[in-house]
Amino acid sequence: MVNVFAAAGLAIGGYLLVRAVRREMGRVEKKVSRVARKTPDGQPIKTLERDPETGRYRPKD
Repeated sequence: MVNVFAAAGLAIGGYLLVRAVRREMGRVEKKVSRVARKTPDGQPIKTLERDPETGRYRPKD
């Protein structure tokens, strides 16, 4: 019977650990995304559009 309680305890602990790690990963991802949206000078990044002649992407004005 002790083995059943130990297995249940490990399963619950593992589940709680996975939830905590996923929550932290989401928090960090939000922070990184927010910072990545801005350029070093504080201006938002311009949208890119494809130039049909050259096939290269250029900032949209």
